[in-house]
Amino acid sequence: MDEYDEFFLANYPLVLTVAEHRLDSKADAEDIAAEVFRIVWQQYLDGKTLSVPWLYGIVRNLVGNEYRRRKRATALHDRVADKFIAVEDDTDLIEQRQSIREAIRSLPPQQRELLKMAYWDELTPAEISELLGVPSSTVRVRLFRARRLVRDALGLDLNTEVTTDDR
Repeated sequence: MDEYDEFFLANYPLVLTVAEHRLDSKADAEDIAAEVFRIVWQQYLDGKTLSVPWLYGIVRNLVGNEYRRRKRATALHDRVADKFIAVEDDTDLIEQRQSIREAIRSLPPQQRELLKMAYWDELTPAEISELLGVPSSTVRVRLFRARRLVRDALGLDLNTEVTTDDR
């Protein structure tokens, strides 16, 4: 058994436990552990010395990235929720935001990404157009269709006015 194999076997349980405690999800912790040891393997091949403090730093950085990803995802869903639904109380808000999350997840990947660019990244249709290399009018039509699919998934009346801030 070589140095990497020994390091992996000795430290995988630690990495998994640290990640799981911070993320409260075994599946997410396993993903983090896999990514940690992918990075460790690359560094090992480049001649880097393997150490537990260095390994822990990688775990901490990847967990931090996951926290930021979750925060952005929540912000996206909240933004979209604010555009599509007016709520009466906090209980309704929680239930309706969950419905919106499910509606967005049901969209094709291209339309999900377009909504993220418009509402999460706050890009204008012109900016999205430039990034995607398509006319601005195409972006507007695709955004309209993505919003319509979300409304349909939520069972909202298409005649309900939704302010879109030209997005």
